[in-house]
Amino acid sequence: MHDKKIKGIVQNGEISARNEEATQEKSTLAYHLVEAKRYYRRDLFSTAKESMEKALAQYQKLVDREPPVSVQLLFGNVLERGGHLKQALTLFNEQFTKHNSIYALIRLGYISIDLRDLSLLKRYENAYLERLHSPSLTINQKLHLQVILGHYYSYTGRDTSLVHEMVQYHKANYVMLREKLKVVDYIRWVYNLHILLLLNNSPWGERAQLIYEAESLAEQNNQTSLLMNIYNLMGIGLLEENVNKAKDCMIKSRELAIALGSKQQEMASTSNLFMFYQYLGDTHHALELADKAKALGEDIDSNFNEINLVKLYYLIEDYPQALKLIRELKPKVRSNNLAMARVDALVFQYKIILRKNDEKKAKRIWPFFEKMCEKHKDEVNLLLLQCQYYASIKEYDKTLSIARKCLEEKNLSVECRIEFSMTLLESLIKTGQKESFVKYVQSFEDLVYNKGYFGYLSYVYYYKALFYLENKLYIQARVYFIRANSYFTKVKNLLKQQEIDCTIETIDKLLLEIPANKQLEMMNLLTNNEIMFESIRLVHSAKNLEDVCKYITKVFYENMKFEDVYFHFIFDKIRTKTLHVNDKLQNEEVTDDKVEAALRKVHQELRVCYFELGNTYYHGFPILSNEKEVVSIVLIKNQSILSEESFYYLEQFLHFISPKIENVIFNQLVHIDVLTNLYNRNFFIKRLEEEFQKTADYRNDLSFIMIDIDNFSYVNNQFGHVEGDRILEKVARTIQQSVRSGDIVGRYGGEELIVILPNTYSEIAKGVAHRILKEIRKIYINDTYQITASIGVSSVDKNTTLTFQELIERADLAERFAKKHGKNCVHCYWEVS
Repeated sequence: MHDKKIKGIVQNGEISARNEEATQEKSTLAYHLVEAKRYYRRDLFSTAKESMEKALAQYQKLVDREPPVSVQLLFGNVLERGGHLKQALTLFNEQFTKHNSIYALIRLGYISIDLRDLSLLKRYENAYLERLHSPSLTINQKLHLQVILGHYYSYTGRDTSLVHEMVQYHKANYVMLREKLKVVDYIRWVYNLHILLLLNNSPWGERAQLIYEAESLAEQNNQTSLLMNIYNLMGIGLLEENVNKAKDCMIKSRELAIALGSKQQEMASTSNLFMFYQYLGDTHHALELADKAKALGEDIDSNFNEINLVKLYYLIEDYPQALKLIRELKPKVRSNNLAMARVDALVFQYKIILRKNDEKKAKRIWPFFEKMCEKHKDEVNLLLLQCQYYASIKEYDKTLSIARKCLEEKNLSVECRIEFSMTLLESLIKTGQKESFVKYVQSFEDLVYNKGYFGYLSYVYYYKALFYLENKLYIQARVYFIRANSYFTKVKNLLKQQEIDCTIETIDKLLLEIPANKQLEMMNLLTNNEIMFESIRLVHSAKNLEDVCKYITKVFYENMKFEDVYFHFIFDKIRTKTLHVNDKLQNEEVTDDKVEAALRKVHQELRVCYFELGNTYYHGFPILSNEKEVVSIVLIKNQSILSEESFYYLEQFLHFISPKIENVIFNQLVHIDVLTNLYNRNFFIKRLEEEFQKTADYRNDLSFIMIDIDNFSYVNNQFGHVEGDRILEKVARTIQQSVRSGDIVGRYGGEELIVILPNTYSEIAKGVAHRILKEIRKIYINDTYQITASIGVSSVDKNTTLTFQELIERADLAERFAKKHGKNCVHCYWEVS
């Protein structure tokens, strides 16, 4: 009896212990799930994945069945956002197959698109179409299904009418969609609509408003992961405006991806970033980034888009590497049903055949490429291939006709415009059309400079050299071949380097026929004059102060070796600016004690001079006005003294461009308010007119904010005008820091300031105004008197029949309403009218 009692106690204890252990395990499971959700919401996807894996392991211990659908879908989301796309795709496919989950169907669609693996979309096409017409669908689910099918049809080259229907639907219903959808869902819809327009070759001007709207909303609502993707798309779009702008967006995207631990997005932005560096002519950096992007793709078992790398090798004419990549790429894209990627690969393969002047092979396979482009409705690529094909078989009349017609098209992309221009210039040289060549080579050069595609500068000089050679102007030809060779060396184009070296040897032999005593003198003189003339012309093409600095630095880097260059501008007695330009031709405003000391010394000397400061030599070149006052100083920093030849060259060059420097300083004074450093009234009115015109041309959103500092006369009377000026300057700086770089901040007059918000609709503008007010409230005088403002907002989307003057008037009325009703607040015209 006693033994039975003891045995019962032991058994009860074991059961109790097991129950306690089970309870603890359930608590641990719940803890890991809650922890995973928390990390997921904070965009810490790697940590969220670890917590989810612990929760799933705990689940296996507790119950003999798979976790609930909700837990599986959460894990799928964590995997997707963390960049483990193939693992996420498998999981969502399982959930759709087992449970017919519409959410899983949508997610597997988006992941297939990201991976450019369309096999599942092909399998489930009917499922998408059936659900698209289901009456039980929410608006959001319907939009997602449309986006997925739109991508699928675009990638496979099928009927894209669905995309046009989506665009028309958005134009008719965007106000309703803003109201009914969650902000995040609306951002995703706009973002995806932009991508579909991009895939269907819509120009940047037509789709820019969508991505700018998405950017504004994502910034306002702290949607960091969405913003990361948006910057990526903006970078691609801004290639049409300027490579440097595009690169800056891609750098932002990459930095956010690294911070969020999203290796998939880091791979995408790195992949695009190397493309931008190749356009800038920085091939070394581009290849490094390409290796990083490829390694990231392998690390997360994701598809790296190698077409961009093919483009890079094509640009630098490394055809063996390009063809090797194409051979590796073709079976991959065939197995994944990627018709567009396959077309891209084949097109580059054919372009290489044309570049290598294999006329027999080009003729034999031309019909195949013509049919392929027609089948996939790739009209631009077809015309470009036709243009290059006819040039390769010496039917130049057809080449010239196609190229001229295409270059007249406004919506042609910069890349295509460059390729058409290059083919056109080659044909003009072959047919001896001198006047047309001069016209088109200038357009080509302007395109390269204005858009920042400096990787193509080598071709600008190369075609000029060929033109002069064809016309037996050997010295000019030699000058441009040397300049072209310098750029081809930078971009590692070995083929062109070898060709130019041989051509220069031939020219040198021809030049030997000139009497020996004149030969060297003439060559040096004409070479120096030609380089000087081109350098002066380049600087005079600059439109603003920053571009002047960039172009001067470019001239320096081309003609001499040095470490750093600084530009000091004197606008008036109290206002100056010092800019440093790096070897990527990017400007940044600097303050440096040694640089300041060097600038003071040059200002005192009032002449070209050099001196040593801290084991470094500074070479100063003052720019004088007609009244012999210093208006600017160009300062070169180097570890050694520049040669006499370099000194003489720089002095002459800067003397010839001094009127241009004076002119940009004058424009800066005309456009910029002295006290606040904001745009003045004349300039921002002009900019507002320009932005207003865009609303008519592209249906862009546009908003306007007017800000009046409260009780500013009291500030002046109580604390003095010096303090009043300081507060006005600080408020101006605060506003600039509270808006996007593309927004325009100005001084309307007195203590009234304005902000023009391009591509921003009413509700977002209202949010920006509240953010500005919040930041202004942080400004105090003597830590006791708080600065506040009355702010009025108006917006085009509330009344599309407005004139730009009425837009200003309505913001002014809203601001006065705010002033009248207690100050320190924001009012919008559409809410108070």
